[in-house]
Amino acid sequence: MREKIGDLITVMLSLLLLLLLLLSSYTKSVDLEFYLDTPEVIKSWGYPVEVHNVTTKDGFILQLHRIPYGRDSPISSLDDRPRPVIFLQHGFLCSSFDWVANLPHQSAGFVFADAGFDVWLGNFRGNTYSRKHVTLNPDKDREFWNWSWDQISKYDLPAMIGKALEVSGAESLYYTGFSMGTLTMFAKLSVDPSFSRYIKKYFALAPVGTIKYARGVFSFLGRHFGANYQEYVTKYGSDELFGSSWLFKKIVKYTCGLFDTLEELCSDITMLFVGTSSENWNQTRVPVYLAHTPAGSSSNVMAHLDQMFSYGGIPAYDMGEEKNVQKYGQKLPPQYNFTSISDIPIHLFWSEDDWLSTKQDLQETLFTQLNPQVVQGSYQISNYNHLHFIWGTDAVDKIYKRIIDIVSVGLT
Repeated sequence: MREKIGDLITVMLSLLLLLLLLLSSYTKSVDLEFYLDTPEVIKSWGYPVEVHNVTTKDGFILQLHRIPYGRDSPISSLDDRPRPVIFLQHGFLCSSFDWVANLPHQSAGFVFADAGFDVWLGNFRGNTYSRKHVTLNPDKDREFWNWSWDQISKYDLPAMIGKALEVSGAESLYYTGFSMGTLTMFAKLSVDPSFSRYIKKYFALAPVGTIKYARGVFSFLGRHFGANYQEYVTKYGSDELFGSSWLFKKIVKYTCGLFDTLEELCSDITMLFVGTSSENWNQTRVPVYLAHTPAGSSSNVMAHLDQMFSYGGIPAYDMGEEKNVQKYGQKLPPQYNFTSISDIPIHLFWSEDDWLSTKQDLQETLFTQLNPQVVQGSYQISNYNHLHFIWGTDAVDKIYKRIIDIVSVGLT
């Protein structure tokens, strides 16, 4: 029976491949970045790029991408002083590509480089660029995927930021996180307040404290399938989630990239996950976005996020009573408490039209728990869905230039 099922799957995949090959004669061309990785994208626009690897304390090998200066300014534009270092950290199922996904004048990585920053782009464990470990094989060892965002916060952030500081020679840097890139930093600062000495200012885009009030497709899936998914992960263990694959890229190219109508449909489907605001959104870039995203993570991370959606609050990963007692010394996982975050200027950029970082969630966590003295700016942006913060065509005016201005004040 298994052999018949295997044969059927092989036939179906062969037919799908044949269909894609036939469609290739009719598809319109996609942008060059569809085929390039992050360093290649940076090079293609005429910017310098460096690739650095760093190993976490638990053995994961993470890849960082650096844009040391702007396209037209190899000599510092800030007199002869060292360039300020800014670290950009992606969200769930994303990668360093997020920050260079649009045209140079619209992409955060390029905008900051041209403004005189030493730009570093991080990659969390398990994504396209960070699928290595000192002993484990991601394709053979399920233990490679046995982690949640707890470990990302505990190990990945200090390793990557430490590497950026080591190479640049700076003592501290400016941190800009998006979505889960904010959640993990808030968690790190709450359990290790001394880590704030490495962060001059913290800019949180689409900040996440919890996702109890998330809307859209994620909310639907969480309500109807979340419990079953958590049960499955607990029973069978962790594994890779939505890793990048050539087949997915082919499907995207010959669907989203085939006709304008299908391109619009793919854009509309994307917005069902993040919010329906569509102003200042370049629909023609959707095939490029989807060629790089999702970029992979662990199934445990999805289960962890679903726990936050189901129970509210900011819990550590719930592994079941028995494992919880072994790891945490109690039946239920402990809660992160952001009230302990101090000595770090924080700027929040958020929107009521964001379906994943909702105003209700912010009110119950970040707005309530963060010390008002550390929140030096809270900027509400109208008509922004979750992805506008990194891919909105006007994000440079509403977010990036504001960050540049805030940093420039501190440099004078």
